[in-house]
Amino acid sequence: MDERPAHGESARRVPSGRLGEVLVAGRLTGGSGLPVGTTRRHPTWGLTFVTAGTGRYRDAGRDESLGAGSLVVVHPGLPHWYGADRDGWDEVFVVFDGVAFELARRRGALTPDHPLVHGLPVARWRHRFAAFGERTRPTTVAGRDAEALDLLTALLEAIATAGAGRDPRGPAGLGWLDRSLELLDRDLAESLDLPSVAAEVGMAYETWRRRFRSETGTSPYAHRASRRLEAATDLLVHTGLGVRDIAAATGFSDERHLIRRFRERTGMTPRAFRDAER
Repeated sequence: MDERPAHGESARRVPSGRLGEVLVAGRLTGGSGLPVGTTRRHPTWGLTFVTAGTGRYRDAGRDESLGAGSLVVVHPGLPHWYGADRDGWDEVFVVFDGVAFELARRRGALTPDHPLVHGLPVARWRHRFAAFGERTRPTTVAGRDAEALDLLTALLEAIATAGAGRDPRGPAGLGWLDRSLELLDRDLAESLDLPSVAAEVGMAYETWRRRFRSETGTSPYAHRASRRLEAATDLLVHTGLGVRDIAAATGFSDERHLIRRFRERTGMTPRAFRDAER
């Protein structure tokens, strides 16, 4: 998140939504966090959700380890540092701003005294926060407001989960969803029988499909298709594999299938995307 110009140390940006706006969102693989020995005061809000790897967070009041399932909420103007250990970490990040978040801070729902949440189920919350990077940014004021409120809801849910001290895998939690996401994200090159996933989490298929869409905003099939595109994108950026090999490794029927889906998502061919990333 620290590498994004929108989250630098320039003057405070005024959101174009009335209540708030998501400015930029995405994922980093093998990220390092902030440079060692630095302290930052960001002008906007931000979050980093660690999905793999370990590191540390420091500010005037705390020095804590971070790991998979740790959420860092960056408050505007709060001096802080966080970074990965030597091997790096994977993260989902969102940069945002607006009066809705300021109101939540004034009322104590978001507080700089508690910028960290630990122990969140990785699969569920990776999906929840990564969704903001997968969307096209809204072009209307109402759309920006709605997206900002959706993000605020996600943050408050994450904080409430940790604050309640309940086990999200327990009977009252969403363990079935976390397990569903783990199964849907596994072995992307292979075909997957979706009714078998429903059976694995103890639900009838139609019940499971409806509940999955209600919790995530997408169908199980669309979620797995999205994860395949994410995996293909990672291989494009981080390996020299050809498009045909990437298609085979990520479960697309052939190279043309991957090119078509990739163009629908990004407006570019895989080769053009790789060239632009270099």
